[in-house]
Amino acid sequence: MPGYNTHRIFNYIIFIAAVLAVYYSGILHLSPVQLLVIGLGFYIGTEFVTPDLDIDSSAYKRWGRLRFLMLPYKWLFKHRQSSHNIFYGAIVRILYITAIIAALYYLIFKSLPLENILFPVHIIIFLVGIIAANALHVILDGIF
Repeated sequence: MPGYNTHRIFNYIIFIAAVLAVYYSGILHLSPVQLLVIGLGFYIGTEFVTPDLDIDSSAYKRWGRLRFLMLPYKWLFKHRQSSHNIFYGAIVRILYITAIIAALYYLIFKSLPLENILFPVHIIIFLVGIIAANALHVILDGIF
């Protein structure tokens, strides 16, 4: 099984190659802001929201003092099972973290921002970055 740095290097090489291929082929026309947003999502997906949050991994430790928020996730998911599913592993982690953020927001402001329920395109692009990073992680695990 590849180590944490192997996953990181693999993800960033593939991401850079994909961005260059898309840019020079003219398949997609991404604005600099959209490219920054997908890059940020990819970075978050590679460094913080990885399939390895269910073990004492480098990604888990990167959460620092907030890693206690990942304990229920670690208890619920066994390593290399559903957390490493290429189809819904990242979605489950995104929903888990979204629920934590919504709960904290509610505790602080005693309401939820219902007027902002529509998802702007940048949020979707950000989530695509996270999902792509997680998919590459799972693919690399499957190769080795």
